[in-house]
Amino acid sequence: MAANGLKQRATAATAAGQRRAQSSAGKLGGDGEEKPAKSSAAAAAGGKGSATDKATAAGNKRSLTFAIGGVLTLLGVVGYTFLRQPGGSSSSSSSSSADVGAPAAGAPAQTPLQSVEAKRELARKGLDGLSSQDRRRKAKTLGLLTEEEVDAILEVNEKSWCLDPPATGGRGAMRLRVDTNQVSSNSPIEDYLAWAPMGPEGAARYMFSVFDGHAGYQCAEQLSVRLAPMLNESLEIAQKLAGQPGGAAGGTGGSKEMVKAVQDLVRSSGLEWDQVPLALTATFIRMDQELVHGALAEFRRAQELSRMDELLGPAVSGSCGLVAVVDTAAREVVVANTGDSRALLGVRLKDGRWRAVRLSEDQTDRNPSEAARLAREHPGETPLVRGRVLGGLMPTRAFGDCRYKWPLEVQQDLFPVLLARGHRYATTPPNYATPPYVTAKPVIVKHQLSESDKFIVIASDGLYDQLSDSEVVDTVAQWFEANAARAAQGASQTLVTPDKNAATHLIRVALSTDVLGRRSDTVIRRLLAIPPPHSRRFRDDISVTVVTLNEE
Repeated sequence: MAANGLKQRATAATAAGQRRAQSSAGKLGGDGEEKPAKSSAAAAAGGKGSATDKATAAGNKRSLTFAIGGVLTLLGVVGYTFLRQPGGSSSSSSSSSADVGAPAAGAPAQTPLQSVEAKRELARKGLDGLSSQDRRRKAKTLGLLTEEEVDAILEVNEKSWCLDPPATGGRGAMRLRVDTNQVSSNSPIEDYLAWAPMGPEGAARYMFSVFDGHAGYQCAEQLSVRLAPMLNESLEIAQKLAGQPGGAAGGTGGSKEMVKAVQDLVRSSGLEWDQVPLALTATFIRMDQELVHGALAEFRRAQELSRMDELLGPAVSGSCGLVAVVDTAAREVVVANTGDSRALLGVRLKDGRWRAVRLSEDQTDRNPSEAARLAREHPGETPLVRGRVLGGLMPTRAFGDCRYKWPLEVQQDLFPVLLARGHRYATTPPNYATPPYVTAKPVIVKHQLSESDKFIVIASDGLYDQLSDSEVVDTVAQWFEANAARAAQGASQTLVTPDKNAATHLIRVALSTDVLGRRSDTVIRRLLAIPPPHSRRFRDDISVTVVTLNEE
């Protein structure tokens, strides 16, 4: 890969679907809502061929699959599986697994993505209006998408690029490969991915992030655009406060608000801070203040009802946020997490096995320190009800979510208007007494990278709903090993993996895994056939970034 990622917008966030609010019934009470199938231009349609050609291709495909499996076994890649069954989707003959909505003979050719939308629309008509129980039962009997349609969904949003060490990065600076992808369940999608170089041009730091929205996409969208520039500003301030070079001599630079946020954090904590953790913490706190309280102040100054959705929509909705700053020169990663997205480190042990190391803490009621913090901050109350904050929100830390942060009198003043304008979560939780109940202050994990640390996986919780930590790392490791073997063989086509993008491969495996941990093409072909908003009852949005360290 050429370093074409650097030509992209530095803070380019990946998301899809139309930018409009849509009511949904997802994770709040869970930690999110509905999420969409990303709209896209047509993917290439499959070629035509005779029956003999297709039979020959199927035989070659089976031979290729077995050849790859044999080579990988010899290389010690244990447990690597190719999810497709020999013969492809056309071999399925039972009515329960028949491809849905096959076009009639002579109908105009559709691209795979157009075919998916047509099938989902037909399925949606059959699901709308049913009771929850009947809808779930009906969804399980929907026909399957074809393999080509599944591939089109998985490939439409995938991106890969490399980041070469900067000339000033030092002799030991790492080269990174980045693979990203998203598959939606809500419509529009509520997950966003963003990355950006950190510091002046030629610096060796990069930010990679995932923002998992809930109660709408607006908060996550704002974070994907605004957080990276704010973090750059905060890093500069932290450097100057620590007496490090960077910027004009004298003063700290940056906005007065950001300088104050950094200085207040240092004073209130009484701790000695490293620059990156300090900058990340100050940025998360300041960003949430702007979304929740700054926007409220601006609305009250403007007194324009036409700007209410623009200003307060991101405050009413919410988002988890995970940001990893990778320093390729210092060989260090610092992760800041607010919510239940997760970062994992793939470590290759000396005996060839792989180990998953968490670089973040999930902040939910299942985290004892979070439960203890809420009890300590709200004595005499029951802040966690049925495992959720005041019975509603799953993550105990989040951006936005003003219903857990605004004073009661503000909610009573504005929520009736917001609710009438379609913001369905503009409601006050029960037993609301001592806000704020939710904070955006992150938990920081710092890790010094070693030669055995091979890749970092950053993903929204939709991935971890499907796979355990060890399964995530093993899946990427299998992809990593297969591609390393392919490179060693001079790009021999016999070692090509099903997916050329690590994030795509990980999502494919996640959506092909059933509740008992069994993997089958049938699972993903059925899951992706269920249309939004009904799909949200079966799977969440999944957004993944895989950063391969010291890419050759």
